[in-house]
Amino acid sequence: MRQHKSLASLNNYFHMSAFRKNPDPSHKDSRQRQTKKDDAIRRKIEHELSKKRSLGSRVTRKGKALPGTVMYLKPSEPIICKTSATVYEAAQLMSARRENCILVVNDLGELIGIFTAKDLAFRIVGSGLSATTVTIDQIMTPSPLCANANSPAAEALTLMVEKGFRHLPVLDDQNRIVGVLDITKSYAQQMEKLERLNFSSKKLHEALDNVHLEIGMAAHSPYVLEYFASLKLKMSGPTLLTVLDHTTNPVYATIKTSVYEATLLMRENRTTAVLVKDTDDAVSGIFTSKDVVLRVIAAGLDPKKCSLVRVMTPQPDVADLEFPIQSALRQMFDGHFLNLPVVDANKDIVGIVDVLKLTYATLNQIKKIELSSSDNSANSSPEEGPAWNKFWTSLDNEDSESLHSDSITSAPDVTPSEFQLFNVDIGPSDSISAVGESMSSRPAESSILPVEEAFIFKFKSPAAHGRVHRVSVKHDETLEDLRSFIDAKLHHSDYEALSILDRLKDTYAISYIDDEGDVVSITSDSDLKDCIRVNRELQSKKADLYLHSPHEAAPVDLSKRPGHKTHAPVSYDLIPGLPNYALASGVLCVTSILAALMIVSKRK
Repeated sequence: MRQHKSLASLNNYFHMSAFRKNPDPSHKDSRQRQTKKDDAIRRKIEHELSKKRSLGSRVTRKGKALPGTVMYLKPSEPIICKTSATVYEAAQLMSARRENCILVVNDLGELIGIFTAKDLAFRIVGSGLSATTVTIDQIMTPSPLCANANSPAAEALTLMVEKGFRHLPVLDDQNRIVGVLDITKSYAQQMEKLERLNFSSKKLHEALDNVHLEIGMAAHSPYVLEYFASLKLKMSGPTLLTVLDHTTNPVYATIKTSVYEATLLMRENRTTAVLVKDTDDAVSGIFTSKDVVLRVIAAGLDPKKCSLVRVMTPQPDVADLEFPIQSALRQMFDGHFLNLPVVDANKDIVGIVDVLKLTYATLNQIKKIELSSSDNSANSSPEEGPAWNKFWTSLDNEDSESLHSDSITSAPDVTPSEFQLFNVDIGPSDSISAVGESMSSRPAESSILPVEEAFIFKFKSPAAHGRVHRVSVKHDETLEDLRSFIDAKLHHSDYEALSILDRLKDTYAISYIDDEGDVVSITSDSDLKDCIRVNRELQSKKADLYLHSPHEAAPVDLSKRPGHKTHAPVSYDLIPGLPNYALASGVLCVTSILAALMIVSKRK
């Protein structure tokens, strides 16, 4: 108890104003070094797991998911463990497969529990238990709520929002595990659609400003002003300021604080992240429950002897109070982190938000928009389900809709009757009238996306012939990110095929074929950008990569070279384009007819 009070007083000692206002250019390098350490830990874990019998099992999915169902949301492939697995082994599996939860089954393969990274931090490290001796069934959450694979997607997502779940196991009709629904990943899949919604809202906002100037607001009643204000407010995306409360207050530790003490702070303050201050009382890093799993437990470190300076993420990204939640989520998804410090106008940290809280806030905004839309729709009915059902089921039409359209079906409409309130004549060809059009009636506009598309790379497995992998790289990601994505696809046998014996020291080369047919190595971020640029100039939506030993030539497929022409087989047909066998049958037919005519003429 005394120790808990001392930790609480330690946290109260720190104030929120300490933050580096002029970050050093070396901060990016320090984070890259930490990323390399993480990759090295994962490679070591994968190497250890490859020597053992697999602790986790995989599921096999059959058939195509029906639109509008839970399976259509593409739930993640689950990590499944038996009750006899230790927490240390579970942490290794979670780290190797880059997942944040594990499903626990009995000897019959029936789901009996769920275990998350937060559970590991709070129930193991925060309780002073040993991860190498405690089995996973001792600290799992038993009898978790589940979703049926064929049930409506909106029902499962509504359950997750109401209960505050991030993960929801998915079972088939025979109660077999087929996946894990992660609401943050499901939302990320819809992020692009939401970005188009906000972009359309901004265009409407600008159009309303133009109308404001044209019609002269002073000549209208206060009701008109209020109507415009409420309409603009409805269209505006919420900012980080709207989600800050007592639960987002920052929690602080020092670089000398142990991991054990940091997890106690997390548990006492019901948060999954602490900010780390250096000897100058300035924030120099962030430490989260995700780091506990990978950098501490899976790495085999002692939480009571390991200080935060060894395992924290240095110089975390921050966002301003007025930063839109949608943009913050994009920043977090692109950066692959789950917690984001928030700063005020003076660059003082005033809170920390996590990806789950922001996801729920955005979903609530969507609900408000679509509730308002359904209230004005003659076709709305209580049987339609949750108001934001359209947002999730909009995936049903993804094959026929343009990915670059500037609107989605759930975009707020401004009808001509609403503009008649202001005595404004709107013609059918005016820019504002297009806002209310349905998506199917518009041409696609690929140039309006605010975020550049990710570029797809394909590469063959070096060991398994016929196995092809796909990875995607966003415009702001680096060669290190690309290698990380590729590493996640490779197996131990692939590294052996590449003659890589020690993955901590050796690596593979990456090459591609440029527009001149030359084999070019990708050894830097600029090389990666050149590869993407060259392929886009060739009107190609993907690029083929070749993985090989740095001491050997790339196993290039010559047919992939630009300008490569396949030699046509030599034809011996007497008449080009007409096979000899067809010509022969025709000659025989004509000969027979002529012979018959000659016989008939002789008889006459």
